[in-house]
Amino acid sequence: MIRARGFSLVELMVAITLAMIVTAGVISVFIGSRSAFEATSGTAALTDGGRFAIGFISNSVRSAGYMSCTTAANVQSTLNPAGTALPFSFNQAIGGFEAVGTGPNTAYALAAAPVASDSTTGDWAANASAAIAGLDSAISTLPTGAPVRNNDVLVVRSTLRNAQSVYVSAITDGSSSFTVNQQGPLSVSTGPQLAVISDCAKGVVFQINGLGAPTPNVVVTHNGSGGAGGNSTPIFPVSFSPGSQVTPVDTVVYFIAPGADTDGALWVSDLNAGTGFTATELVPDIEAMQILYGVDTNKTQNVANYVTADQVIDFNAVMSIKIALLAASAPGSANPPAVANTYNLLGTTVTAPIDRRSRQVFEETIAVRNALP
Repeated sequence: MIRARGFSLVELMVAITLAMIVTAGVISVFIGSRSAFEATSGTAALTDGGRFAIGFISNSVRSAGYMSCTTAANVQSTLNPAGTALPFSFNQAIGGFEAVGTGPNTAYALAAAPVASDSTTGDWAANASAAIAGLDSAISTLPTGAPVRNNDVLVVRSTLRNAQSVYVSAITDGSSSFTVNQQGPLSVSTGPQLAVISDCAKGVVFQINGLGAPTPNVVVTHNGSGGAGGNSTPIFPVSFSPGSQVTPVDTVVYFIAPGADTDGALWVSDLNAGTGFTATELVPDIEAMQILYGVDTNKTQNVANYVTADQVIDFNAVMSIKIALLAASAPGSANPPAVANTYNLLGTTVTAPIDRRSRQVFEETIAVRNALP
């Protein structure tokens, strides 16, 4: 008779122990690989986010003040109100608002969740060169939510991006219309459009109230009309001749607001050539923004010093800006620090919450090319 044989209890326990050791090793390798992947992807996303955000703002600032073939300092306006409201001050290439409690030699703690605010709470300092105190209602009442407090706001004005100029073929002084060679980027399909007419020595920003049918020449009408952004007068304050250029103009505002994931993000509010502000989230996980303005106080076309927005007397004297952004990785991509980390944004010390995010400051100095000689 053949006896059945099997594992002894000791052998079985040894086998189970070895299996558990191997399993623990596999799990450890998996956890380590996953942590490394999350850290690497978090760092990559952090770097990309900061680089993209700086890139968007840099491109916009470099073209600030370009008004067809002249500059913002040479531009007059027929708009009502002219030069008094944030969207319509086209004689200033750059504008901005300084967050209260920030600036060189100040500090604040970054909230775990963005704290949105509006102009009525006094979270932005009144600007010496602006006719409005605090943040303009066109920005603070956006349906996407108000800018996050403790963050500066940047305003850039120029011709509409990627818009080609059309050329005046016939014009009569004192008239409320003129003719251009083609319709090009001019449009009134979504509402009255804002545009600039320029002979490269001077320019006037006005509202287009109507366009004649292309034949191919197009009659541009600029009747007087009330309301913000409308023409206060249909007559240009200066004369233009055939060959002058006409291009739509735009105001864009960069600010920090809660993004789609409820964390801080870089947003842009675009006037879309006068057809109304539209807000768009540009880059997620941008938690803070600080800006300094390089001003020419000696009329030498060189930066004398860098100041906060509320200390700028004349934005047409701004030759360059310094901008610092604090970008964060996605939650869970880093181990929480033992103590809260601090970050220096152009002299403003920002204390981050203790969480599982990595953070990095991105800083750049950007020349306002149309203000340079």
